[in-house]
Amino acid sequence: MKYAVYTKWAWDNGVPSANDLQSMMRGFRDSKGDAFAPEEVLWWQIDETHHQAIIIYPSKEIADAERTALEAARKDSVQDNKNRMVEEYVGPVVMQLTEL
Repeated sequence: MKYAVYTKWAWDNGVPSANDLQSMMRGFRDSKGDAFAPEEVLWWQIDETHHQAIIIYPSKEIADAERTALEAARKDSVQDNKNRMVEEYVGPVVMQLTEL
């Protein structure tokens, strides 16, 4: 069963541009190489200082195994980018229309 991680983030200096966010994620993805575990990562801006994200993993086991790397990346991001997580929810994906 697929597993999802949803987060909402606040940025003290405003949400960076799409190009800056893409560069940030490219760097994280490329640093993981073949070990990059998510099937999908989506970020969207909800206002000038907040964005939300969803990460879809192939399974809870893979999500759990990725957790240490994800937490380290978040810690670095908070220090480097002056952002903070506002909320996080994790759980199994119970329906994905594109997979029906």
